Amino acid sequence: MTNGTVSFYNDNADDYAARERGPNPRLFPFLQRCKAAGKVLELGAGGGVDAAAIIKGGFDLDATDGSSELAAIATRRLGRPVRTMLFDELDAIDAYDGIYACASLTHVPRPNLQGIIEKVYRALTHGGAAWASFKTGVREGTDALGRYYNYLSADELIAVWREAAPWRNVEMESWLGGAYDSRATSWVAITAIR
Repeated sequence: MTNGTVSFYNDNADDYAARERGPNPRLFPFLQRCKAAGKVLELGAGGGVDAAAIIKGGFDLDATDGSSELAAIATRRLGRPVRTMLFDELDAIDAYDGIYACASLTHVPRPNLQGIIEKVYRALTHGGAAWASFKTGVREGTDALGRYYNYLSADELIAVWREAAPWRNVEMESWLGGAYDSRATSWVAITAIR
């Protein structure tokens, strides 16, 4: 994540977390692909809403966020530590049954994305599942709020995931939804199985 993106989330953490209404409905199909009661890493926990649902589902959650302010809010919500960690700090090997990244890897600069996906692959156990959602587009850049987005097309996203690691399976889904900036947004989610 770029410094400007981290600064945005630190400076707006209270408002951002207050807008989180309920868990992402796409979280639950992802969790069904994970080993029951398995260890799940969340990259970009935000205010902790999805993290709470993961824990409630009986999973052993390792929640992280690149924003120290959002990690502190999620820590208070969950009553357990949420680590401040940037994506390039992921160094686990064969440690997680699932890795969940809702609207977070979309902030990774394009030149760095394949390397982060490789880290995700290595951090998963054999048969583990990764799920990541991205805002789509044609050109990387910052939004009106100063947050960086890699804005890849659906075809580019599926290609970079397939090129990054020898996944057993890579699937894609797309939908039109909203975002923090209240604009209609085209989203793509990748589900990849190690």
